[in-house]
Amino acid sequence: MNKGLILLLSVSLIAGCKQREGSGEEESGAAKTEFVREKNMVDTMVLKKGDFYKQIISNGKLRAVQKSELSLHTSGVVEKVFFKNGDRVNAGEIIVRLDPKQALYKLRQAEERLEKSELDLANELLGYGYGKDTANAPKNMLRIIKIRTGYSSSFNELKQAQEDLENTSLKAPFTGKLANFSAKPFEQVSGVVCLLIDDSRFEVEFPLLEGEIKYVKPGSRIRLSSYNEPEKFYNGTVTQINPLVDEKGQIKVLAVVDNTLGKLMEGMNVKVFLENLVRDKLVVPKSSVVMRDNFDVLFRIDPATGRAMWTYVTIEMSNSDSHSVVANKEKNAELNPGDIIIISGNLNLAEGSNVEIKRR
Repeated sequence: MNKGLILLLSVSLIAGCKQREGSGEEESGAAKTEFVREKNMVDTMVLKKGDFYKQIISNGKLRAVQKSELSLHTSGVVEKVFFKNGDRVNAGEIIVRLDPKQALYKLRQAEERLEKSELDLANELLGYGYGKDTANAPKNMLRIIKIRTGYSSSFNELKQAQEDLENTSLKAPFTGKLANFSAKPFEQVSGVVCLLIDDSRFEVEFPLLEGEIKYVKPGSRIRLSSYNEPEKFYNGTVTQINPLVDEKGQIKVLAVVDNTLGKLMEGMNVKVFLENLVRDKLVVPKSSVVMRDNFDVLFRIDPATGRAMWTYVTIEMSNSDSHSVVANKEKNAELNPGDIIIISGNLNLAEGSNVEIKRR
């Protein structure tokens, strides 16, 4: 093959490649134009200034405002158990009762000794010219006679016997739920029997960083949720701020929360949302802000053309569902109250995309 033929074939091949490259660019441009021309269904909102709740998220642990280890003040054999772990008891209800036979026996003995001492007291008083009515007897003389006849000690023994009988029944001092219940029928028990927890209110202790403490004070409101039901929230109030920064640069904060849904438990780990009200901010749903070219943007609707306008924004603050935004000045962006903001259907939008607002 001569050199002229080889040169001719090479020129033809290069020309063909350039033609195909040009064709690919034309096809890509056409596809992009078609993408912009396609209508996209979107939801919108009117941008306006309002209140924004700056949110700080922390972790805490619950402990009951009121709880108590309940103990039997006397030992004995369990006669009857009325409740079990997890049961709710009302104030004054009997939780466990011991066999009262021994306590009843001691009570009868104390009553008999008191009756005897009462007779001896009456005889002594008759000797001094007084009857059973001790109202007219001199107080000092009456006190001496009561000691000498054993009336005072018998009276005290009776009171102790009555208290011992009362102590054979363990009663709830307040309304709550039982935990760590250990007593069983016919077993010998003494000391701690169970833990009673008032689960209507809980304290939650959680840490904040030094830079975050300026946003909280006693009376600030919080919300918390458990890890097993993160969609359910409980409202609470900050009660204490410990004036000490620990070695980790954290400050302990204490709040009280009502167990309104009844699902909170002693010792439960929770997520705490501390909210601080900031007024006069441009607030948008988180769904309205998307990433383009590694910048935060949202799309406005051009009132003249009805097309989507790409707008760079700066996120000032965020909470669980919203952003506080301003126009990105470095990008010469513009954002004003009254703008129509696209809040959904914006993931695939481009500058100038055709949009159609969903009907509700």
